[in-house]
Amino acid sequence: MKSNDNMKNKSSACRLNRSLSFLTLWAVIAFLFSPQFNVTAVAQNTDYDVVVIAGTPAGIAAAIAAGRTGKTVLIIEQSPVLGGVLSSGVLRLDDYYVESNSGVIEEYRKRVSKYHRTALADDPLVKEHLKQNPRLMWNTADGRAWEPHTAARIFAEMVAEQKSITTRFNEVAVDVKLEGKRVTGVITRDRDNNGNLGTQHAYLGKVIIDATYEADLAAYAEVPFRIGREARSAEEPHAGLIYTNFFRHVEGSLPATIFPGSTGEADDRSQAFTYRMTAKNYGKEDHPYILKQAPPNYDRTKYNWSGTRKPIIPNKKFDLLGINWGGDLTGFGTRWVLADWKERVEIEKIYHNYELGWLYYIQTEGGYPNIGLPDDEFKDNNNFPYRLYVRQGRRIEGRYTLTESDMHKDLLGDGLRGPLNSNSIAIGIYGIDAHNVQNPTVREEPVYGETAAEGTLHLNDVTGPYQIPYGVMIPQEHKGIIFPVGISSTHVAMSSVRMEPVWSQLGQAAGVAAAIAIDNGVELADVPVHQIQDELLKQGSVLFFYTDLPAGTPSFEAVQKLSLLNAIDNSANRKHLSADGPATGLIHTNKAAYRFRPDDLITLGEFAQMAVNGFQVPLSITGAHFSDAPRGHPSFKYIETLYDNSTQSLNPFFEYEIQTETSKVFVHPEQHVDLSYARSIISGLLQKQLSIQPKSDTKLTRGEAAMLIYQQTKQKGD
Repeated sequence: MKSNDNMKNKSSACRLNRSLSFLTLWAVIAFLFSPQFNVTAVAQNTDYDVVVIAGTPAGIAAAIAAGRTGKTVLIIEQSPVLGGVLSSGVLRLDDYYVESNSGVIEEYRKRVSKYHRTALADDPLVKEHLKQNPRLMWNTADGRAWEPHTAARIFAEMVAEQKSITTRFNEVAVDVKLEGKRVTGVITRDRDNNGNLGTQHAYLGKVIIDATYEADLAAYAEVPFRIGREARSAEEPHAGLIYTNFFRHVEGSLPATIFPGSTGEADDRSQAFTYRMTAKNYGKEDHPYILKQAPPNYDRTKYNWSGTRKPIIPNKKFDLLGINWGGDLTGFGTRWVLADWKERVEIEKIYHNYELGWLYYIQTEGGYPNIGLPDDEFKDNNNFPYRLYVRQGRRIEGRYTLTESDMHKDLLGDGLRGPLNSNSIAIGIYGIDAHNVQNPTVREEPVYGETAAEGTLHLNDVTGPYQIPYGVMIPQEHKGIIFPVGISSTHVAMSSVRMEPVWSQLGQAAGVAAAIAIDNGVELADVPVHQIQDELLKQGSVLFFYTDLPAGTPSFEAVQKLSLLNAIDNSANRKHLSADGPATGLIHTNKAAYRFRPDDLITLGEFAQMAVNGFQVPLSITGAHFSDAPRGHPSFKYIETLYDNSTQSLNPFFEYEIQTETSKVFVHPEQHVDLSYARSIISGLLQKQLSIQPKSDTKLTRGEAAMLIYQQTKQKGD
């Protein structure tokens, strides 16, 4: 998919400016290294296998994945703590289904859950959440919501367990070291909580992983990137300038409606950023941590607040998430992403005062005079979050560009899932979710037009579970660097991918890919995807979503790999397509719609698809032979392929029944398959005798059949 002209111009301008200054860069660095500035490079341990820029969940997962393979890893983190925004105000997993979490982020969730159920077992909210049936999103007892310091501590513990990982805090990347198109190192500077830059450092790495929200290294390395919004297209009907009723009530409109004025034009704007403030209920209005006066430039007309909010994290704390009339502030996102660290200090001040103004409004007019900044969080930062919540930054031009159609369950999907991508190294579940790109600027907000909220998307009803291919992280030409956060995607696609559980999975894949590339002496672009997938599955990462097949299930690896080959018949789940009410979403869809059912007995029709696609047997359909598996039957083409392969064999293996009185032929696609018949079919397709159990009439389950076929695919590959 091509970039629009606005984004190309913006990217080109950045690259031009970078080119003009590149010749003087090293002279400047040499000058800064002079004794009069007291700036020195770190002399020890500056050469690593993997250098990870940013201790975000993606960066942490990348470091742990590489560290588990024995690689030396350095994490450079801009704040005093690990965790990115998850330890700086985003206090919950945006996961919809708890089963969608996997790998490192799932390990994190389980540790949070254990901590809440033990150390905080007496907290009223934890007790309440333990009783929830069914368990809902952001359940603290399940580790899906937490306090900021809890996230920071648990992430620190997870990283500390990998002895080959070194972490440096309060440092930011300011440049890269290039050898042609290869990124070989990074230049950093110390940065304190006030934004002051200090000592400079240089680090070398065999692989550099940019896990920053802004994808800053793309600019430094002159990796082409996108920013802003693409224009509307056939594969992206919701791209560009758009007015909707998401996040707001419009009288007389159905849910999920697009309004006039939605031109679909491209621009360089980004969705709203914010500081996700944490607040605490002190039970009285005169507590020291409740604001005593409004911050500079306070304007009460910019804010609103629902007085029905309840704490969603322990110890009487609130996650102050604002959408339209709250903490979100538009107009500075693109400027922040493209700014240098000096300019970002000024932008941080704008957001800081705006967010404090919102808290002041909540206290004085929103009906919550008892809540204030948390006395036990961000103690070295005036109890204010360390990080701005950057919802999207630069998006590189990569080997594959993810679009709305890749995750839309109706455009190219089957009504339940997005289209299959066999190169999957991560999954996404969350709906396409973009906050305001422009406005509102007045309280009497029109439906559309100059002062109306523009750019909001919440395509929860049409986003299905989808796969993300490896190519989105790999630049088209540059080597030695990989981008698990600023992936190659459109604005609309990033609006779903941008959730931390997804970025964490991408980070883990980046760490695995880096380790494989180093071990085999190959470029990141040349790492075989199946090797990345195999290692990710060993590390418990999910590549295809099911609600009843967690890592550790005996058939987990087999089902995951076969699903990516379209070898699993999930057609029975289509009966769960309908949900109650119009324009509902993922969380309203019955979990049964995404079950694999490993313990159910497998039918012949299901086994036919598993065998044909699992062994990648070319389809061969000479005709429609069977009355009970006609065209339109889910397994028609697979049963016919088995028949064609069987009739060509010197030892036919496919069974069918001819009814002499009617001359009809039956194959019984719903009959359950036993081990003996499964063995016969596999032997016939592979043209070899299997070294498995003797003949048996034991009926196979779906999980057992998957393991049987997957075992043979691995032997075939060997």
